[in-house]
Amino acid sequence: MLYALEIVLLVAGIGTLVVGYRRHHRNLLLSAALLLLASGMLPDAVRGFSDGFNGSTARPLAALLR
Repeated sequence: MLYALEIVLLVAGIGTLVVGYRRHHRNLLLSAALLLLASGMLPDAVRGFSDGFNGSTARPLAALLR
């Protein structure tokens, strides 16, 4: 699932880059840059978040209020 999302973001970023370049739209070029950035960092960010969440020893707030 994560691999498919990465591919979709990459293809969308490249498509937006081409359209933005041909039409001379700065906002489309910015969107393309953000999509390409997201496609490159997404797997590492999700892996880091899940590792941090699973390795956390924090207790829920309800347990502290008892």
